[in-house]
Amino acid sequence: MTRLRAGDLMSTEDDMLDAWVDVEERLPWLPLDPYLVGEDRRGLLVEELKQSGFSVLEIDLGTVREERQLKAALGRALVKPEEYADNWDALRDLLQQRGERSPWLIAVVFTEAHAFLRADVHGFVRSVSVLNSLAEELSSLDDPYGQLELFYVGDWTTA
Repeated sequence: MTRLRAGDLMSTEDDMLDAWVDVEERLPWLPLDPYLVGEDRRGLLVEELKQSGFSVLEIDLGTVREERQLKAALGRALVKPEEYADNWDALRDLLQQRGERSPWLIAVVFTEAHAFLRADVHGFVRSVSVLNSLAEELSSLDDPYGQLELFYVGDWTTA
C-alpha cells in the first residue's frame, strides 16, 4: 500500500489548476464514473495515473467485509491515520485541511474491490456513493482542495 506523503502535495492553487487531469480523456477506455476497472487493466491504470502526476494510493479490499473496515483501510493509507477517526466527516476534514495548506492530486485505487461487493452489497454501494460525493465536493474548481479520483479494481465478470 502506498501512503500519501507531504511532498506529494502541490504548492499553490494555481499549480493544482494547471495540474488538473481529465482522467476520462487520459484513459479513454475507462467506463463511466464510478470507475469499475477490470483486474487485467490494473497495471495500466496505475502507470497512467502516476504518469499523469497523481499520488496513487492502492488500498486492498480483499478482506474488507463492511463499511467500517473500508474506512479503517483509508485511515491506514493516509500519512497521519491518528488524525482520522474512521468516519466520512473526519476524512473530508482531513483532506480539506491538507488541501488548504497545499492542493493535492490523489488517485485512490481500491484493489480486489469485488470481494467487498460480494461480502456486503449495501455497504459497497453506500461506500462508493459516499466516496464519489466526497471526491466531487473536494475536487470542485470553485474551492479547490485538490483532485481526488477513485477507481475500483476487481473481477467484475462474476460480481
